[in-house]
Amino acid sequence: MMKRNFLWICMCALLLCGTTRMQAQVWGGQLIVRGGFSTNNFKGDRSPQMGRLPGYNFSLDFNKAFRKGKGAYWNTGVMFGTRGYDIDYRRSHTKFRAHNFGIPFTLGYLYKVTDNLAVDGRFGTFFSVDMAGKMSGRDIHDLKIGDIEDYHRCDGGILLGMGVWYKRINVEYTFRRGFGALVDNGTSGSANHMIRLGYAF
Repeated sequence: MMKRNFLWICMCALLLCGTTRMQAQVWGGQLIVRGGFSTNNFKGDRSPQMGRLPGYNFSLDFNKAFRKGKGAYWNTGVMFGTRGYDIDYRRSHTKFRAHNFGIPFTLGYLYKVTDNLAVDGRFGTFFSVDMAGKMSGRDIHDLKIGDIEDYHRCDGGILLGMGVWYKRINVEYTFRRGFGALVDNGTSGSANHMIRLGYAF
């Protein structure tokens, strides 16, 4: 089942990539593919013992300058990644990882240092939905997110990105902070740090 879902996601991503690239050419924007490593945990009053869990993040972004030849731009797209945590507390080891689909919207500015080198920064918001995932631990055996009581699949919050460009190649640090509680009466929100490599078409 998971293999079938993964293949379906890959097919949809390829179709979306092709469609978005054509639209980017029509709209005069820029299509960017990014992917890389992330560290995930949750922050809040009830999460001081939560450690970081490694994960991934891939995205298909669309940048559009407000005025041609100027640095200010807006950005949106689709993101596929993880959120979760790793708890090792008083001989109890629990891991939680969810795979999600997200949509960001940010405003940014690109500053050209030379003809080939540039830096940029962006800030905005995001919305995401968990598609699959599980929790496992000493007394928990691969509990799927659909079986977790009062589980909240949706999340939203702020997104911050800072990057360096060399021609069409981009290296970006991205921070994503969600404000949605994982379960009812929870006070912790997701916190993701990402380092990603990108290429602009």
